[in-house]
Amino acid sequence: MKLFKLILCLTLSITFIIACKKKKEEKTKTESYSNKVSSNSLCTAPSSWFNIDSLTGKRKTKAPKEDKSSVFGNNITVSNCDFHQWSWQKFLWLTNDIAGKPLFMRKLIQVDNQNVPVAVNENQKIILSSKDNIQATGDVLRSNKAFSKDNTSYDVYYSIHVNDTLHKNIEKYASMDKSSYIDTSFPVGSLELKVAWVDAKAIKDTSSYFLTDAVVNGNNTQIALLGMHVVGIVYNHPEFIWATFEHDDLIPYYDWKTTTTSDIPVTSKTNKLFFNKNATGTIDNLASHYKTPSKDSANVFAVNKYGVPRQAQNTFLETSQDGAENYNNIDVINKSVKSKLKDIWNNYFYNGSIWIDTEGYSYPTEQATLLNSLGGNLSNSAPGKLTRGSVAAYNITMETFEQLGFNPPPSIHQQSVSTMGNCFSCHNSDNSPLTISHVFNGAVSRESGQSKQETKQKHLNEVLEFVKNMK
Repeated sequence: MKLFKLILCLTLSITFIIACKKKKEEKTKTESYSNKVSSNSLCTAPSSWFNIDSLTGKRKTKAPKEDKSSVFGNNITVSNCDFHQWSWQKFLWLTNDIAGKPLFMRKLIQVDNQNVPVAVNENQKIILSSKDNIQATGDVLRSNKAFSKDNTSYDVYYSIHVNDTLHKNIEKYASMDKSSYIDTSFPVGSLELKVAWVDAKAIKDTSSYFLTDAVVNGNNTQIALLGMHVVGIVYNHPEFIWATFEHDDLIPYYDWKTTTTSDIPVTSKTNKLFFNKNATGTIDNLASHYKTPSKDSANVFAVNKYGVPRQAQNTFLETSQDGAENYNNIDVINKSVKSKLKDIWNNYFYNGSIWIDTEGYSYPTEQATLLNSLGGNLSNSAPGKLTRGSVAAYNITMETFEQLGFNPPPSIHQQSVSTMGNCFSCHNSDNSPLTISHVFNGAVSRESGQSKQETKQKHLNEVLEFVKNMK
């Protein structure tokens, strides 16, 4: 009997200890989750991003971690904020000053739309030609002449930059048969930039713009940086993270607060680079005019700040992503960076990023299969779908006339998930994650004997339906 009582007591004690341990583990998990949520509500920029090099006196931001040991290594715990922090840190790293030029001009390779390096010059100047001023819709974006130093409207130009990792891998696969790289994706660390520039004379006061010397159509020209796409691959995301940045004050914004059952005309009290203070903007200003280009600014404006879609009375459109969480995280981190950044890049802001939820699929093969299965439907942002982040992502300098998607509504206030566009509307998987990159597709076209212009026209043909619907 005594032995039975002893065994019973021991059993109860062990059960109690196990229960306590389990409860403690559950509490730890709950506290960990609580901290994760708390950090999301305070999506700030670490002070370490703004360390100053004691030798140069310049900011020295470290590159973000992107491999399996980074926050992206665990698809269960990675947060919305983690993607926004990666985007800002990557931009800050790319704009570190190296001997008077930003890192991306020193370390990355400027290429054309077929991955061919642009002629290298000893001063590492940006090289631009008349073929570099055309958007995906075929449009040429022009500045407001009233904003310029000489009452002239100037074209916006675009340069493409890739790092060595992406450049070499594009060349590796471009000549192969597509069947050999169906489940292949670019390695972690692959990076591509698209940068928007304008002649510095387009801006009366250039003190808030990054300026650099360039060669434009064979002429030495000072240009100002207007916007930048930062597109990089991190662990668990072979589709790239698509982040975008703009100068602070290029355009006015559509007024969702006042909107009820009809569109609100857009105006501006001051001249802006792409909007005249005497103009009134409507949905027509966002329509493609590539067949009848204007000699002056189209007086364009932004529909969805941070690429987060709204609807009448300023409520968030229901999509695959929590709009409030995403918008607030971007807004908080922008303000956080603004309070700490002291150089010229403080005049630029982060306008959001987009990626795919790959949780539940192993990296990289299962994720590649997932992307291939989505194919041209990669951009679908309806509730329950896999797009995350700024599901209406755009850059006003590059997707100027694509903000309302490939099948735009008859009026702005009628925008919906079914008519909305984002980066994945054009960048999708054609039986391989590699084809999400247009530079890769251009390299494939080059290998088949197509010219740069033919490559550009091929891409333009893909958006002709969008252009037609905008008319």
